[in-house]
Amino acid sequence: MMQTLLLIFTLLPALVLGQSPKNLKADVKLPKDPVYTSAPNGFPVFDTPAQVVMSFNFARRQEEKQMKLPANRLGVLSFPENYTTLSAADRALWLINSERTARAGVSYETGKALGLPLESLETHLNAVAQGHASDMTAHHFFGHTSHNGQTALQRITAQSVFGEKCAEFMARAENIYMFCYYASDKPVLALPPFLVEQAIFSWLYQDAVVAWGHRETLLIQDRDASGGQGFHNNRGATTSEGFLGVGLSTRADYSPCTKIPGYQRVGHVVVMNLVDPAPDCSYSRP
Repeated sequence: MMQTLLLIFTLLPALVLGQSPKNLKADVKLPKDPVYTSAPNGFPVFDTPAQVVMSFNFARRQEEKQMKLPANRLGVLSFPENYTTLSAADRALWLINSERTARAGVSYETGKALGLPLESLETHLNAVAQGHASDMTAHHFFGHTSHNGQTALQRITAQSVFGEKCAEFMARAENIYMFCYYASDKPVLALPPFLVEQAIFSWLYQDAVVAWGHRETLLIQDRDASGGQGFHNNRGATTSEGFLGVGLSTRADYSPCTKIPGYQRVGHVVVMNLVDPAPDCSYSRP
C-alpha cells in the first residue's frame, strides 16, 4: 500500500504541469517576406488579415518542430468571415482562444495540455486593461506597475465588482506589449489595424527574452508551464475558464520608444488582463 501511494504522489506533479503547454526552445522568427510581415527583421508587423493567418500557421509548424509533435498537430488557423468587423478586444479573445484550444490534448512530454478557452471578455476587466494602457502612454512609461505604484493584481481587485474576495489568486494576471512606429514626416496617430494580433504573436512565439512569461500567461490553465497557480475553474461551465480584459493606447513621441534622428516616433501599447472569479462571490458578468 505504501508503495502504491508513493507512486501516485510521484506522478502528480507531472500530470499537473501537463495542463499547460511547454515553453518553446527558441523564438520563432518570421521569414523576411511581405506575405508574413511588413517588418524586415522577422518581427510581427501585420497590415492585412492574410499576413496574420500566414504568420500564425507558420509559427504553429515551427512549434511542432521544436516540440517534436506530429506535423499539423496544432491545426490550421483560419478566420471567420466577420473577423475584421470585430472590435480589437473581440478579435483578441477569438485569437487567444483559437491558440488555447489548438493545443487541447496535445502531449508536451509532461502530459496532455488541457486547452480550455477563456469564457469571455469582461466589461470591468476591459476597463482595468484600458486604464493601464492609457496610464502608460499618458505618463511615458512601460511596465506592469502603474505610475502611482499599483500592481496588476491591485488594479484588478480595486474594481468593486471583483474585490479581494471575488478574484482568486493566479500566478499570472497581465501581459503588456509595445510597438514603436517611426515616420520621416508627421506620423499617423491611428492604432495599427492588427495591433492585438501583433501582441499575441509576440507573447506566444517570440518571448524567450523574458523566459516565456507572456506565453505562460496566454496559455495558462490550472497551472502555468512553470507550475504556478492558474484557474481554479470552480465557477460556471467547466468547458471554459476565466475572463479577459483588453486595452490599447497610442501616443506621439512616446518616451519608451528609442529616438532615431530624422524620424518621429509613435508608441502603441496593448494590455491583456486575466481574472478568475471565486465561486462564492456575488459577481455576475454584465
